[in-house]
Amino acid sequence: MYPDFILLFENDYYRSLYPFYLLHLQWEVRCGALRLFEKVQQAFPNAKLLFHTKRETYYNLFLKKFSIANNSISRGNLLVLNSGILPESKLWSNFQSAYSEFLRQHTTTKSCCFVVNEIPVAIYISADEMLNPTNFDITFYEILLNKYFEKLPKVSLPVPNVINFLWDAIELNSNAIEDDFRFFENHADFEQLKRQKVSLLNEDKIKIGKNCNIMPNVVLNASKGAIIIADNVTIQPFSHIEGPVAIGRDSIVKTGSYIYQGTSIGEVCKVGGEIENSILHAYTNKQHHGFVGHSYIGEWCNLGAGTTTSDLKNTYEPVSVRIENETFNTGRTFLGLILGDHSRTAINTSFNTGTITGICCNIYNSGLLSKFIPSFTWGGNKSQSTLGSYERTINSIQAMMARRNKLLLEEELKILELEYTLQKSKRTS
Repeated sequence: MYPDFILLFENDYYRSLYPFYLLHLQWEVRCGALRLFEKVQQAFPNAKLLFHTKRETYYNLFLKKFSIANNSISRGNLLVLNSGILPESKLWSNFQSAYSEFLRQHTTTKSCCFVVNEIPVAIYISADEMLNPTNFDITFYEILLNKYFEKLPKVSLPVPNVINFLWDAIELNSNAIEDDFRFFENHADFEQLKRQKVSLLNEDKIKIGKNCNIMPNVVLNASKGAIIIADNVTIQPFSHIEGPVAIGRDSIVKTGSYIYQGTSIGEVCKVGGEIENSILHAYTNKQHHGFVGHSYIGEWCNLGAGTTTSDLKNTYEPVSVRIENETFNTGRTFLGLILGDHSRTAINTSFNTGTITGICCNIYNSGLLSKFIPSFTWGGNKSQSTLGSYERTINSIQAMMARRNKLLLEEELKILELEYTLQKSKRTS
């Protein structure tokens, strides 16, 4: 199976990725060292990626943010994939094995539908069986997969890893980092680093990018899992990194940090204190002391000094979360904070186990906060929280982004305004 085109489509359950979906598409979820769509591109570097979603504004925003060409479809081998599936090497291996067996049993067609327990997850259309492809087909193939998959021969697959909720990404993150290790190269001179008093444990599982500054008395401990450090990363003295860990390009790990297994840090982040089994998206700062564990933090967030998450209940019971008026039993013993984009916390902010906040929150109340904090909240507990000022919120976001030479795009402003209007109507109804 050698696809020339890979079509990722956003399925109908993207809202379960709250609050991430409020500013992102499903394939932008980060799990491991990369976002989902980046994993697909790395696995098939010669294939053109195509995307389909019903959310046009979000799609245009995605293309602009990542400078991605809006590729058109043409004749070629095509793989259509549900973007909720974690695209890992085990998945591709299962595809190849199942497809090879399919070809041995079928001589009339090379196209098929891949199913898991009779549920379709992907289709493969051979180039010589594709009829006059057009851009309209990008929509058609999703319909084919969802509604008319019985028209193609079915090929069974083992159950893949799927990210239905953000806590799934947290759960799968350690293994995803290990899987992504193959996509990176080491550019560091380990002997020189050791002469500079950098401790390297299990060197074969450490890859350091170009132009990195790993300072004296840093410990890179890969004895329990891979460590991936991308280009232009600075790790300041007396920091301890225990893999599996992935640190994105242009990020800074502050002096005396403890970064534990299962942690992914996005591009252009500043991190410090103690972080364990958490995912931080790009341009987010957690520079100071305080513990963040089993958490999923969006883009452009800032955690004030002493911000701490609880990620384990005293009763050791599974963690339940609340989104609006609906409660979910996550089935997870460990779950900390899920924080939406552009949200900030004051110094010494303390979060309950399994807290979820929307986007653009300014959280500063003392004591333990509400377990669900809607978008654009100022405060954080039920009795003192208010709907923040839209103008002041946008001005503060623009000020923060300007410090990184970035601007809010037209599509982002449109999305933020719609979310603010929705929150305003809920609080006045």
